Order: sequence, then C-alpha cells, then structure tokens
Amino acid sequence: MTARRTDTCYFCKFWMGQGVRERGPKGSCQRLPPVPTSRQPEGSFPITLSTDWCGEWQRETGGGERSAEAAV
Repeated sequence: MTARRTDTCYFCKFWMGQGVRERGPKGSCQRLPPVPTSRQPEGSFPITLSTDWCGEWQRETGGGERSAEAAV
C-alpha cells in the first residue's frame, strides 16, 4: 500500500482551490503577491494543480475538511 503525499498544494495554507467548496483539482497559490503580466496588468496568482508542490509549502492549520488527517 502506498502512502498518500500530504506535502502538495492541496494541503498548503497558501493554496486556494477553485470549484465546488474550493476543493477542485486546480487552484491559485497565494504565497506571494499577484504577478502583473501583459495579459493581466492588474496581476493574478499562479494557477497550480492540487497535486503540485514547491519549496514554500506549509501545512494547512486549523483542522477543517482540508486537514491531512481527513485525507487518510
């Protein structure tokens, strides 16, 4: 049996999922301020998949539905 990874965007405190109850497979990383681009001069947060990860990851705290214990 393989262990489920919990150091992904889905369990990060900086990630905001899109879709129903903010639990969709895509979301935005809100670790840093929005980045302006030529297409969106007002700026936007980078879109990531719930299974992505990075070196800035920090565990979601507060115990709600998105806690790591709920996923096991």
